[in-house]
Amino acid sequence: MKKCLLVLFAISLFFPAFASAGSVSSRYDVTFGGFVKFDLGFTSQNSNADASTAARSSTSSRKVLADEYGNTFMTGGETRFSFLVKGPDLWGAKTSAFIEGDFRGVTTGNQYGGFNLRHAFMKLNWPSAELMFGQSWQQFGMPYYGAWMGVGDMTEYLRGIRIPQATLRYFFTKEFNVMFGLVSATEWSGANNYYANGVRGSNDGFARSSWPGFEGEIAYFTDRCGKIGSNNLKFALGGYYGKDNSTSATYLTAAGNDYRDDMINSWVAAFRYSIPIVPERKGNRAMAVLLNGNFFIGQNIAGNNWLGTAGLSEGSYQRPTGDMTAPTAFGLFTQASWWITDSLSLNGMYGYLKYNYSGYGRSFSAATRDRINMSQTYAANLLWDANQAIRFGIQWIRNFSGYNGYGTPGTSVGTGNADRTGVADMYRFGAWYFF
Repeated sequence: MKKCLLVLFAISLFFPAFASAGSVSSRYDVTFGGFVKFDLGFTSQNSNADASTAARSSTSSRKVLADEYGNTFMTGGETRFSFLVKGPDLWGAKTSAFIEGDFRGVTTGNQYGGFNLRHAFMKLNWPSAELMFGQSWQQFGMPYYGAWMGVGDMTEYLRGIRIPQATLRYFFTKEFNVMFGLVSATEWSGANNYYANGVRGSNDGFARSSWPGFEGEIAYFTDRCGKIGSNNLKFALGGYYGKDNSTSATYLTAAGNDYRDDMINSWVAAFRYSIPIVPERKGNRAMAVLLNGNFFIGQNIAGNNWLGTAGLSEGSYQRPTGDMTAPTAFGLFTQASWWITDSLSLNGMYGYLKYNYSGYGRSFSAATRDRINMSQTYAANLLWDANQAIRFGIQWIRNFSGYNGYGTPGTSVGTGNADRTGVADMYRFGAWYFF
């Protein structure tokens, strides 16, 4: 009898708790997604899986550690998850929000393996307009379709950055649209900001200028030439404009009792395209071919790290007179994708970047001599969707970097200079489980 009472008592505790747990839900339509990702690879230089540049090559009189040794890597940090929320209508618009993060932990004060915010934005969608607030990909210049495998691959060719912004895209017709937006003046998660006592704030010339950034684009989309998945014929011309209040105490005002500052323009102009050369047939991508990429030019693009890495998103430097200047940069990215079958694709990629430093800028100091004035990347991969959940890929990347001048890297030994150029190869295997 005592045993029966104990069982009834346990059941009486269990059912209310179970009923309460079952009633916990969002007021809106929420979809949870993401993937688990595993990476395994080897680099010919002693670097890391995100390396987008090559270290200087060794010479007979100067041995560079990064060029003398390679290394392997293995990680699951690119695993990510996301939430898509669809809520009630507002002012005749469909409303939604999206949150996404991974475990790369690249923000200041957060180690690799820690949570890293990627996207956090809300949208209002009308039949002919889209209004967005929050952190998302830039709305101009970046390629429409990227088949690279690593988060850090090809970033130096205006591949795209995620940045706080408020944008409006208006569709005049189904095929023609324009976009205008305000963009954060600084790259909020990078080295250009400070982190103290749990508070993050901007602390650079782009924030001191008191100017926001502006982005805009004119775009044309059409299905008249067919499509491959969501990739149809697309052309767009866009860009960014902002100001940099570059301040220095090294070169003072004439009176010698105040900071000197120079207001420098920061801008990027870009054209991007997507061309389904051989469209899919009845939803099957077998033998389909897509060409897509961009062309870009800009100046003083360090503030937002428009090229995705501080080593290549270079900014201003001082002339002997103390005034600040910044070189222009131009480049391109192109990718050709061939679907051998509906689930197997071969992708080839090429990127080029060039900085127009003056002769003085290339030799002014050790710091400017160590800046990269030219970068090229070649890459190829094979991606296979084994089923709806699992994907496998193998990839090869070659990074070539040309520096402003000869130099003596800190992690090197010898009496002379290291080479002015460097080459690095990276091989990667990746596996994804989508959910």
